[in-house]
Amino acid sequence: MLTHAAAFFSSQFECFSYSVELKTINYMSKIVLYIATTIDGKIARSDGSLDWLESLPNPNQLDYGYSQLLSSIEATIMGKNTYNTILGFGVDWPYKDIPSYVVTSNAVFKPKTPDTFSVTTPLAAFVSGLKSKCQKDIWLIGGGQLVASFLNQNLLDKMILTVIPITIGDGIPLFPNGFNDTKWNLTQVESFETGVVNLTYER
Repeated sequence: MLTHAAAFFSSQFECFSYSVELKTINYMSKIVLYIATTIDGKIARSDGSLDWLESLPNPNQLDYGYSQLLSSIEATIMGKNTYNTILGFGVDWPYKDIPSYVVTSNAVFKPKTPDTFSVTTPLAAFVSGLKSKCQKDIWLIGGGQLVASFLNQNLLDKMILTVIPITIGDGIPLFPNGFNDTKWNLTQVESFETGVVNLTYER
């Protein structure tokens, strides 16, 4: 569930001003974290394994809101470790023809996949520029350290946490130590027959 594609789409809304003049209002793009986590807040085992996620019985092939997410986003952002993890899955690059941005401190890093760009500029400036160009939301895929950076700089607008009904003990935490307090509003709870629950939080 940590690897999915995004799609392009533009939308505008029209409204009348006080003077009854018709104006166009652009949608304000949001940074959305959509990620699977265990009940005890782990996104992978310590070695990066997702066996706990892949072994969950899902006879009706539920996608846990993935299709709905895809219809609402335009680009993806991820850290370099997450990028390398996706490459390690041994599948075709899932974001072909979609702009994907890999945030890294390595100035010489060059992505190997199509439509993928490295980001070494200050995070806040990059996100501001990207949001100004997008007419839909932007999916923050992970990983944990990058999520913490987004939280510390008040760059994350929405979280959709897909909670898998399992605890695994040791593992990579969803939220590493070292980020600032942030208050969130629970805006939606969706449960599924498999015991999975989607929790949506917004600022």
